[in-house]
Amino acid sequence: MKNTFKIFFLILLITIVGCTDESKDPLPQLEKGAFIRFANSQPSATFEDPQLIEFSDQIYDPNNNVIEYKLALRAVISGTTLIAENFITETSFPTTISFNSQSLADALGIDVSEIRFGDVFEFTATATRNDGVVFYGEAPSLDPDNLTVGLGNTENNLLAIAGYTNAMKFGTIIACTFVQADMVGTYTIINDSGYSISGATTFEVIAGPLPSQIILVNPFGSSQNYEVLVDVNDFGIATIDPKQNVFLTEEYCCAGYSPTSIATNPALTSLALSCIGYIELNVNNFIGIPPETTGFTFGGLTQLSAQKN
Repeated sequence: MKNTFKIFFLILLITIVGCTDESKDPLPQLEKGAFIRFANSQPSATFEDPQLIEFSDQIYDPNNNVIEYKLALRAVISGTTLIAENFITETSFPTTISFNSQSLADALGIDVSEIRFGDVFEFTATATRNDGVVFYGEAPSLDPDNLTVGLGNTENNLLAIAGYTNAMKFGTIIACTFVQADMVGTYTIINDSGYSISGATTFEVIAGPLPSQIILVNPFGSSQNYEVLVDVNDFGIATIDPKQNVFLTEEYCCAGYSPTSIATNPALTSLALSCIGYIELNVNNFIGIPPETTGFTFGGLTQLSAQKN
């Protein structure tokens, strides 16, 4: 019986496909979206000198239907997010786009000397098709909680596969290769703002159990000599997760509470840059309960920055 049904369904399908009148087809035919590509390659994922960012390449319109290309720039400079919505605009193709450290700084309204290791640059484009439809350099998305669809309408494969050299979404970071041994040493605290203990001026950094980890030995000067394990990726981005104890609450302000813990703030960049011996942690504070539980934020943000002696 199952085989008979399959044969019947196949015959029916062939009949439908063979007899379709395209003029009466209720489904719209596929159209070519607006998409811009680089002729050779995207900008490097990393630059090793903040003052020597340099990129230039031709972009072209493979579908020959784009009337305007706009490139927006979002940067995280020393933990602060800056945006240049109209960084580059082009209306004829092929053409060449270029940028360097100075042009990035000018677009963001900062001095070029403010660009430094660990800073991140993200580029997202829109391409307007000749019928006025705008294509955003983001993959389609759905918010299941609110049942809302995002602006993204560029197929993810076009954005994610390196061979497409897409000019719709790309990014770079100023980074030096993380070397654990180069991070080890004594650090002097440059800035210690937020809810932490006063009085500590230096702390030691030792190697962690993995090559991608370092341990900060009692960076907040607690009587408990807490050690903080920090994960560091290849580009010097530091993460403290899960939360870790750093000092007793009564050492700061509030007798009777259990230890205060910290975890990196996901909205801000924390750094461990071995090439210049620099640490910058942007963390949220948690008080009153062990760090492995949910906790609640206490006093907002703490920033700890330190330079290797």
